[in-house]
Amino acid sequence: MAPTIRPDLAAAHERAWTSLTSAGTWFSARERRALTRVAIAAMWSGSAEPVDTGADVSDEAAAAASRLASGSPHVTREWYESVRDAIGPLAFVELVGLVAVASAAASFRRTLGLVEIELPDVESSGAADDGPSRIDPPELAEAKWNWVPVAAPADKTAAVVQALTAVPATFDELWSLADAQYIPDAEMVDPKWTRGTLTRVDMELIATRVSFSRECHY
Repeated sequence: MAPTIRPDLAAAHERAWTSLTSAGTWFSARERRALTRVAIAAMWSGSAEPVDTGADVSDEAAAAASRLASGSPHVTREWYESVRDAIGPLAFVELVGLVAVASAAASFRRTLGLVEIELPDVESSGAADDGPSRIDPPELAEAKWNWVPVAAPADKTAAVVQALTAVPATFDELWSLADAQYIPDAEMVDPKWTRGTLTRVDMELIATRVSFSRECHY
């Protein structure tokens, strides 16, 4: 029997899969689909070795996606700086957001026993191969709480909230999913907020347990 999914949550996941197969700010539609495949494969295998993507995306981006998604403990500042120098700091921000969305969306479907999404190849009928928008970033600042640059002014909100602000489209994609799957950003300050099912304490207990098991830096 198929589980009943809240309409707003189902819509958020549909938007998430659409974003993963569409062009981003710094990666093309082809590259984003390839990186999504890499991230999902690494998450299920636990291996930081990326699957073969052919010529669809750079080796450096694929390797970074695999390491981020696999739960590797070797995500260090030194490693980040080497990837940043190879692909650029804003592309890295987009990559982190893509891996986070892909991991959440794929895990959601597998956990509920739903059919896994098949990402179309560019050669498939109707598959987009649009290039990145390369929209100029907002005014950026170096943050004390994050390795990546963030939208100015820095460190005026939580590190986890400001982390992806240097690439607004990526920030919006992640929080569109998080608002439905976790807690709306605007409600974070309310310790009693609830949708009427789990309490805020219940949600934070689960989030903390998952974060601990994944060795989350934050």
